[in-house]
Order: sequence, then C-alpha cells, then structure tokens
Amino acid sequence: PESANWACNELFARRAAWKMQECDVVHFVHSVGWIAARKAKRSGIKVICDMREEHPLFQNEILSEEAKQLGIEYRVSGSTFVRHVVEEIELADYIFCPSAYAKRTFMQRGVSESRLVVCPYGVDRTKFAARDRLPRKQFRVLFLGQICMRKGIHYLLEGFRKAQLSDAQLVLAGPVDPAFRVVLDRYRGVFEEVGALSRLQVPAQYLAADVFVIPSLADAYPLVVSEAMSSGLPVIVSENTGMADLIENGREGFVVPIRDSDAIAQRLAFLHENRDACAAMGQKGILAASALDWSNYKSVCARFY
Repeated sequence: PESANWACNELFARRAAWKMQECDVVHFVHSVGWIAARKAKRSGIKVICDMREEHPLFQNEILSEEAKQLGIEYRVSGSTFVRHVVEEIELADYIFCPSAYAKRTFMQRGVSESRLVVCPYGVDRTKFAARDRLPRKQFRVLFLGQICMRKGIHYLLEGFRKAQLSDAQLVLAGPVDPAFRVVLDRYRGVFEEVGALSRLQVPAQYLAADVFVIPSLADAYPLVVSEAMSSGLPVIVSENTGMADLIENGREGFVVPIRDSDAIAQRLAFLHENRDACAAMGQKGILAASALDWSNYKSVCARFY
C-alpha cells in the first residue's frame, strides 16, 4: 500500500540523514534522500541523486493518459512521493540516469544537461549466457516482467495477433497487475501465461525463446533486455525503453515507436520468416550486452567521481 511505502521511505530518509557523517559527496537512490540532501546543501557537500526511473512527472503524465484510453484504473504516484523526488532533483548537483532515454525526460522538464550523467546498469553474464538451443519448429515470442500497462503489453498482444504467425507462441512470464487483468482478458487465446517466476527459473525462459519483446510506454532501464541479449535473443523494444539507444535496427533487433502494434507485427513477421537473420541478431546482441556488465557501471561511476 502507498501508506506503507511512504512510511518506509520517510523512516529510511530520516535514519540516513541522522547517520550521515562528514564527507565530500552524498549519493543516494531517489525517494529516500531528500533529508540528507537538505543537510548536505547546508554544509556545502555535493549531492548526487541516482534516479532509477524517468522524471516522475513525465511517467505520471504518459501513464495517466494511457489508462484513460484503456478505461482502466491507474494510481498516480502519491503527491508526497512526487514532491520529495522533485525536491531531490532540485537539490542534486548531479543526477545519475540509467539511459539516454531517461536523461531526455529530465531535459524535457527543464533539467540542465550538464547535471545529468548516464550510467547504464550491468548484466550478470555468468547467469545469463547463450547456450545451445534444441532445434524446434515453433517460433516462441517472450515477454518477461510485470504484466502491466506501463510495459505496453496490450500493444504486444495486438501486434502478435496481427502478425498471424504460423506455428508460433506468445509467452507472458511474470506477475499480472490486477488492474490490467481486464485488458489481458480481451486477448484470451492469443498468449500463454506462465505466472511469476523465481530468479532461478528466469534463464530457462530466455533459452526456450526465439525473440524477446518489451514495448514499454515508460521504462528507464529494464534489466530483462540486457539479460535477453546476453542469452542470445534478438530484441524488439520501444523507443521509451532504456536500452533503445544501444540497439541498432536490424543488428541486435529492432526499436519501434510506442503504441505501434503494426510495427511490432512487421518485425515479428520478419524474424519469423528469416530464422537465420533472427539467430544472427541474437549473436550480435551477445556482443553488445558483453560491454554492459557491472564492471562498466563501476567504471562510469569511478570516472565521474
């Protein structure tokens, strides 16, 4: 519940500020650092806010608009939460963003580019690695993550239905947002629902698939994309997905506009009809993902400090 999240963030923020010692820089994850940031600014300490999402006002705006179009309930982030995060953004000397896409949402809200640092997250390549796949006739399209409006699942469902692929299966793996169930029910028979998975079960889902699709409306940096690429899958992502700037159309996969089921259908049809090209894109994705391990994240941070 929102009240529990508020209490947790409030208590953590107070405790962190109380324990803060003399230092040169305070670096915190958004939503728990506003009190420490106030204290730091009074003492002339540099403040870094590590944003794990887009600008909160951007996200609320696009998702509220989508929910209205779908006719479903969307809970906008609480006013207290947004106020605290906006304050953190204003107090921060620098803001870490996980992707160039996320960075753009801050610039659109008036944040100076000189304050924004892109620092992509890493992937554990020991857990997510390409292994031999058993040959099979059926073409398997995979989405893995929370099945919700924000991930653009309804556009994937519509795109898969439009593509009319022979011997193909769309698998949705992950927990379903209860508010989205009414939309999911409109596509009964189009997909297979796997349900929530443990982390140990996730690698097998990638190895059993031919392509990974995530057409998010707002997704600062979904780790599942780099996991899928590291596992040897070509990917189809929306332009509002954090990894989009690291994918070249026709090389590691495809980048499509948000809310474009026709584009998803066309890309799925191409990969379905060109299995060799599909496999080659997956191999190129492995190379691209190899540059995005956690040592790269550490290096970006170290160079910045």
